[in-house]
Amino acid sequence: MKKIGLMVAMQKEMEFFTGFIDFYETKTIHRCNFKIGKFADKEVIAVISGMGNVNAALCASDLISVFNVDMIINVGISGGLTSKLNIGDFVVGDEIVYHDVWCGQPNKIGQVQDLPELFHSDKKLSSLLPELKHGQICCGDLFVDNKESLNKIITEFPYALAVDMESAAIAQTCFLYEKPMISVRQVSDTPGVEHHAEQYASFWENAPKNSADVVQKLLKEI
Repeated sequence: MKKIGLMVAMQKEMEFFTGFIDFYETKTIHRCNFKIGKFADKEVIAVISGMGNVNAALCASDLISVFNVDMIINVGISGGLTSKLNIGDFVVGDEIVYHDVWCGQPNKIGQVQDLPELFHSDKKLSSLLPELKHGQICCGDLFVDNKESLNKIITEFPYALAVDMESAAIAQTCFLYEKPMISVRQVSDTPGVEHHAEQYASFWENAPKNSADVVQKLLKEI
């Protein structure tokens, strides 16, 4: 039986999946609750990591080293960085990069010393979601909610589609452990626009259940 790690950052994101995954046990490690369940003949270990890179990396490491998962699916929300995306659209992170890392020359902006310039979602997993938008996701320990931060990211990463706070840490951890991963992010808001806070709140009030559909499809086809 395949073991699949499912990672989200917040309780609101986990609520999308509790309706179809049959969770039967919970184990607490490093103050995080890992919920163990089954779906589509696979064992699913789901966890709310909390926000930010350290939380995400620690939970990803625990999923791999403690639970021995075969792969990690990271699902959650993101800020949109381009007018090509609408609220509710999904982005598959075929490329994933830190927007707040600089290790000096000869590294590229976003590149951790001695590691690749870009991390990537697993090609096979990514190919299972051809109907979604695919591209670059930027990541950093910053909740982007103003034009200044937004413009800085866009200047450095003009091809990026979305920004979040966990994808790159999960991708880096999986790269080091040589485990496949995929990051799928749903656009909840557009940083820097007028009434940004209301836009973000409205997304949650009408939070679409499409995230559950994406995860179900992946779990069935993996």
